[in-house]
Amino acid sequence: MEEKINQLAELLKETTEGRCAIALAGAHAKGAADAASDIDLYVFAERAKPYARRLELIRGAADPGTVPWVDQDFDAAPWGGGMDFMYQGTPVEAVGRTLARMDQVVGDCLQGKFEIIPATWTSNGYYTFIYLCELSFLKPVWDPDGVLAEYQRKASVYPEPLRRAILETFMGRAGTWIDNFHYESAVRREDILFTAPIVLHTVMDMVQVVFALNRVYFTGDKKLEAALAKMPFCPESLRPAQMNLLLTAPRNSEQLEEQRQLLRRAWDELSQKVREALD
Repeated sequence: MEEKINQLAELLKETTEGRCAIALAGAHAKGAADAASDIDLYVFAERAKPYARRLELIRGAADPGTVPWVDQDFDAAPWGGGMDFMYQGTPVEAVGRTLARMDQVVGDCLQGKFEIIPATWTSNGYYTFIYLCELSFLKPVWDPDGVLAEYQRKASVYPEPLRRAILETFMGRAGTWIDNFHYESAVRREDILFTAPIVLHTVMDMVQVVFALNRVYFTGDKKLEAALAKMPFCPESLRPAQMNLLLTAPRNSEQLEEQRQLLRRAWDELSQKVREALD
């Protein structure tokens, strides 16, 4: 796998102009890869080569009979520009970002400024502070100018302004439905198409609060139960033992009410901790 990653790095260098750095991300960077894992790579560069040239390069490297996806530029979306393809039987997801965009978003995050952007591929929206969080686990593959090293230095200590902003923003969002009579009446009616999204989004907002309280960078939606189980502080209602009822209560008013009370207990615990953190 290491040889394949190095080959991909050589290819991705050719998609850039000016200074660049390439980093391993995803399960391979986190040490959690298995036989089914794809290869995630990030490309940080002054500029992307013209779209037609990058498309030609990626098509030339992709497995025969497969159709790669290449975005028009490295700033095509808030999370960057994708170059996704099959390489020697392995799915590759490469994300390109310009250094100018990195400077802007990382600088904002250090000051506690971020956006929550709706996206279909993530259940609670795309958080731009992920730019900073990702720096905590990316593994450099190519960084001759120290570009990535400098970004990682900036992210080496969890920034207090970001922590405060996450606590205030996500605690406010998480409290939207806690005492709302529409939620309570939906429980009595067993209206699970109404209650289920409320619970999911409230839990996902609370998860952000837990990460920030523990000064742990959020690294993505996957394997969150395992991450919460390791936290020094986490409400019991959000621990794995309670998660089954919390996220899969059936069409039964008593169990839906129990689910609602689990949210309430988590809210109460978090409220106390957040007040202490913000004082």
